[in-house]
Amino acid sequence: MKWRRAGFTLIETVIAASLMVLVLMASLSILQAGLKWWQRGWDRMDAQQNARVALMQMTREIQAAGQVVSGSGRYTLIIADAAGNQFKYELSGSDLRRAVKNKGSLSFSGYNLLAYGVQTLEFFYDHPEAPENSKIVTIHLVTRDAEGRNFDVTTAAALRLRVMNPGG
Repeated sequence: MKWRRAGFTLIETVIAASLMVLVLMASLSILQAGLKWWQRGWDRMDAQQNARVALMQMTREIQAAGQVVSGSGRYTLIIADAAGNQFKYELSGSDLRRAVKNKGSLSFSGYNLLAYGVQTLEFFYDHPEAPENSKIVTIHLVTRDAEGRNFDVTTAAALRLRVMNPGG
């Protein structure tokens, strides 16, 4: 019987397959490292975007508000617009919520989520002894990403449409 030498031997095939597996494993580890770094960046961006959007909405409503309402404090802000509607911002667990109390209503309703993953929410006033007399509200917000890194942001907003009342 005559043997033909046109194909690969079993040893050559096993070596080629082994080399291919090594190359694929190296490629996979590089891909996994890249995905891990991408996820870290995504988590950081999500925490920052979450805080930015919440601060933007709160700042816009504070600037349009007529006054800071009695009952506001370091961890809760209640503002009123010129029509008499009140808006309340508070931290519930790790959720920053916004509620509305329409003029004539007895209680706040419609608690809407503004931001999640919030670790700290604090309000500071230019008149800390009587927040209802304040014209400037400073907001301090800390959010946390999935890996436990904090994103800390602070901004100040001035009430532009000050409603004149006997107490203020």
